[in-house]
Amino acid sequence: MDKDQLPELALYYIALLLLVFFILEVLQAAVGEIAFWIEMVIILVIVSAYRYVAVWLGIAPSSGE
Repeated sequence: MDKDQLPELALYYIALLLLVFFILEVLQAAVGEIAFWIEMVIILVIVSAYRYVAVWLGIAPSSGE
């Protein structure tokens, strides 16, 4: 792996992590307490969709192509 790509990938995954926390917090504020397994399903959906949405928006890291 090229060391020049690491900062780009780090920002990509930090954004993913922040998005997961943000969506979980918004859901908990709107719905209330969410069960652990439901949170896991929500996280799985976000992480699975994130790559496709990033590519669609044109913000995916160049190393992932």
